[in-house]
Amino acid sequence: MASCFFLMKLFEDVLVFLNSIRSYFANDDDFNWDYGITLAATSKFRDAEEALRAVRNDKYRSEPTFVSWLARCLIMSGKAAAAWQLYQAAQDTGSPAAAGEEGYGVLQLIANDCYKMGAFYYALKVGCSSLCMVLVGEYYLDCL
Repeated sequence: MASCFFLMKLFEDVLVFLNSIRSYFANDDDFNWDYGITLAATSKFRDAEEALRAVRNDKYRSEPTFVSWLARCLIMSGKAAAAWQLYQAAQDTGSPAAAGEEGYGVLQLIANDCYKMGAFYYALKVGCSSLCMVLVGEYYLDCL
C-alpha cells in the first residue's frame, strides 16, 4: 500500500502507513531508506536525517540518491557544513555520488539548497567545486 502512495507522491499517506509499522522494522535498511525519504518529502528534515543515518548498508550509503537526500536534510536543518563534509567523505571513499554526472548533480543540489537556506559560503564553495568539475572533468580541484 505504501508503495502505491509513494509512487503517487502522496507522502503524508505513506507516512501514516510507515509509522504504523515502524516498530517492526526499526533496524531494516530498506525501511529506513524509504522512511527517511518520505519524511524529507514532507519537510520533516530532522527526523528524515535520523532515519537516513540509521541506514548501515555501505552500498546504499554510497548511492547518489542517498547522499543527495541526506545532504538536503542536513542543509534544511541548518547544517550546511555537514552536507559539504558528507560530499567530501563520499569523494574520499570513491563513491559514485561524487563522480561524473551524478557527482555534479549532487554538487548542484547542495549548492542550490545552501543558497536557498542562506548558507552562502557553502553555496559558493560547492558551486565553485561543481564548476571546476565541469572544467576539469572527474578530477577534483579545490577552488577555495
